[in-house]
Amino acid sequence: MNISSIKNRADELLIHCKPQVIRIMTIMLLVGLIPSLFDGSENAFISLISLVLTVIFLPFTHGYIVTTLKVVRNNSAALNDDDAFVGFKRFKDLFPTYLVSGLVLFVIAFILLFIMMFFTILFFGTVLSGIPNIVANAAFSQSGLYNSLFVLIQSAPSLIFVILFLILIMVIVMVIASAFVFAMPYLLEQYHMTTMKALKESFSLMQNHIWDMIKLELSFLGWMILVGFVQGIITELLAFIPVLGVLIASVVSGLVAIYTYLPKFMVSQAIFFEELAYYRYEEPKQRFQGEYQDVE
Repeated sequence: MNISSIKNRADELLIHCKPQVIRIMTIMLLVGLIPSLFDGSENAFISLISLVLTVIFLPFTHGYIVTTLKVVRNNSAALNDDDAFVGFKRFKDLFPTYLVSGLVLFVIAFILLFIMMFFTILFFGTVLSGIPNIVANAAFSQSGLYNSLFVLIQSAPSLIFVILFLILIMVIVMVIASAFVFAMPYLLEQYHMTTMKALKESFSLMQNHIWDMIKLELSFLGWMILVGFVQGIITELLAFIPVLGVLIASVVSGLVAIYTYLPKFMVSQAIFFEELAYYRYEEPKQRFQGEYQDVE
């Protein structure tokens, strides 16, 4: 699969509809930040609200799927601000798919984390048992946390490298796992598959194209790092207003993403899916119809 041609095609499709796509994504950005207003609270009632909102917003990102599929299918004239809220409007139909895909990734992450902790404790149990004393002793020094880290690295340099290596492995595995379930919402939207059917088909569809998906994502990595960098700087600068500072950082970094790479990235993903789906579903159907007409 040619990643460059996919990205070029995305640019061509966005020429006449990019303002509408940006507007829809901006709406989704602002509305999608609502659950974060209730994060980090120790109040039980507010925590309950946060949990409920997390559940309600689970299929919210489906607006990206609907929007980009319209663009890719040359139906950009049908783009509407209401596309941003399709996750709410079709909550009953969409929720199971997003719940299952989320649970699959959660279970994989949990198993990986358990394995990482097991081997870390198995091989570095003695060192880990001394960490509380190292931190406690360093806490009384002027350098505090930095001194704690320095002492820890001195006492067990191999532990740091092992932990970094395990984190890298976890990131790689999670990227691959995410790629396997990537097609689920597209299959649901385009072919009206049930949740479990979409899960099975997504694994099958992506089986030989994981590296292609990773290459597509890596081609936008520079922009992603830049947006993360912007968000981190603003968060640090506004640390004196915790909740509001994080909110402002999220809005600014989100707008940077939307006005730089996000529309092209999301449309490229939709094109990626369409190319895979065409050879699996559309071409056999067209070939069958052609053979049927020849028989007649």
